[in-house]
Amino acid sequence: MELYNLGKDIVAFTTDRTQGRDMDLIRETIFGHFPAIEGRIRGGLYPHQTHTDHVLHITEEFLALPEEDRKARLEGIDAVISDVKNIIFGISTADCIPVLVYDPEHHAAAAIHAGWKGTVKRIVEKSVAKMQTTFGTDPTKCKAAIGPGISLESFEVGDEVGEAFRNEGFDLAKVSTRLPKMNVVHPTDEKRLHLDLKEINRHQLLLLGVPVENIEINPIDTYTDERFFSARREQKGDVKCGRILSGFVIL
Repeated sequence: MELYNLGKDIVAFTTDRTQGRDMDLIRETIFGHFPAIEGRIRGGLYPHQTHTDHVLHITEEFLALPEEDRKARLEGIDAVISDVKNIIFGISTADCIPVLVYDPEHHAAAAIHAGWKGTVKRIVEKSVAKMQTTFGTDPTKCKAAIGPGISLESFEVGDEVGEAFRNEGFDLAKVSTRLPKMNVVHPTDEKRLHLDLKEINRHQLLLLGVPVENIEINPIDTYTDERFFSARREQKGDVKCGRILSGFVIL
């Protein structure tokens, strides 16, 4: 489990494949690192993500809903924000970029799933904007963690993906490069576009006003590090791979 230093009143983490999204294992691992909070965590949830820019505010009232209603409202959600204490909130990834943001003034946080489709839709910006309107969050006081995800070197994409970012005003010169085509049996001189999703999302946080020293970037590349699930490495046709969970518990 990867841990992030976002403040004394929050536990922020990313699991590896040994915990995955198993809430019991996640809870046990958290207690192993923070024995003083054992018994305080009441449960956990994560949405069913569909690469949207939809952000959901989780309240105590939401948690009191019947399970079927909660599940329906979590459908198509790619980021959650909350100030509810002692609940594990998270998002699932297997190469996409997990972003966690904490507002220490209002004890509120966000867990954001930023694949390339969510990133191009500026889901990090929209999540923090929702924290501003919901909690009064000041981004200049926030801390953030960008967790394990696919690296620039591993994230080979078609030119149409680069064009989608360019059309939305992203400066590709700062966040992309061209590298020899990956996984070719007969090497050629062909080069393909590679995007740095971690850097693009870091830049969004900086534009919002989050101080550069308050942003932690985990260097792990999920495509090359087999301790973590990787959709690009493991999913073949109908064969799916697992997911890691990045999330937080407000204490």
